Amino acid sequence: MNSARLLLLFIGIAFLWFIIRQVMKHWLGGPDREELYREIDSAERMIEREAGNNIPRCPVCDSLTELYKYPHIRVWRCRNYPECRGFVKAKKPTRMKFASDWDRKRSKNK
Repeated sequence: MNSARLLLLFIGIAFLWFIIRQVMKHWLGGPDREELYREIDSAERMIEREAGNNIPRCPVCDSLTELYKYPHIRVWRCRNYPECRGFVKAKKPTRMKFASDWDRKRSKNK
């Protein structure tokens, strides 16, 4: 075999190995993804629990709102969304002082 064929064979084997690893990681990596979704869901529930009976009403049409998460902000958006575009900015969940101090100290040490 000449060197070009050997190189092509090596590239083909490496590509096949890469594809097999990605597929196995996808199949075996499922529980991590589910755990991440559970954490996100629990954070959203914490915000709703913290709001309790204080879920804001739409400032435009005075109907109920629901929590909606954009990539950069969380808002209570009107349930009549396409017709009404009213929203209220959601408050961030508050953390206990010792937890925020702990995070700050850990970030300094890294």
